[in-house]
Amino acid sequence: MKTIWSAPPQESTPNKNPPVLFLPGWGFSGQVLDLGKRRYSWARPTAPLDPATALPEILALLAEQGVATIQLVGWSMGAHLALDFAGTFPGKVATLTLLGMQASWSASEIGAIRLALEIEPPAFLRDFYRKSLLGYKKESRRFVAEQQEALMKSLDMQVLGRGLDYLAQWRLPAQGVQCPVFCWHGRRDIIAPVAQQAMIPGARATIIEHGGHALFFDREFAPGE
Repeated sequence: MKTIWSAPPQESTPNKNPPVLFLPGWGFSGQVLDLGKRRYSWARPTAPLDPATALPEILALLAEQGVATIQLVGWSMGAHLALDFAGTFPGKVATLTLLGMQASWSASEIGAIRLALEIEPPAFLRDFYRKSLLGYKKESRRFVAEQQEALMKSLDMQVLGRGLDYLAQWRLPAQGVQCPVFCWHGRRDIIAPVAQQAMIPGARATIIEHGGHALFFDREFAPGE
């Protein structure tokens, strides 16, 4: 199924930065951005991304909108996809901002997630969402009240499975990217612990001491820095 994007990016004018595209983490849609006080005028997918089709769909979106370059903000699995897109289409990405990106996922981690999804999907997903939003109480409560159940009903288990396949095989590329890279990680992130953060040569790395996984909600997060 083709990804539907909200707030499609428009080409920047000479005096403005390129538009921003947000790539959410596994199991989330881009609508998670709407839960915080800060309003981001970023294009985002209205459903969870499928790693099998995400890169060509992003490229097609830019072509459809006449956008030459984009700023990518990737969260968790979305950060992996953002880095892959920048490496595959280097001339298309002006900056990369990577949030809560783990260097790799072990077979045991992926296996445990698969098993939990098979045994009791709703219970696992609710716990996963809780952990992903830990540290951001107001946003977490809004997610449960406004998005969680509708999102869970809409989830495609095959897409979730392909997401796990993607994370299981993903490794940090040996070759760097051409654009500036900004990496952010929360010290209190329990989904992607800070000790396992991806270390990208040349990137500007920032750790938010009291930050969790959903750093775009954090008051200390400053996009593009």
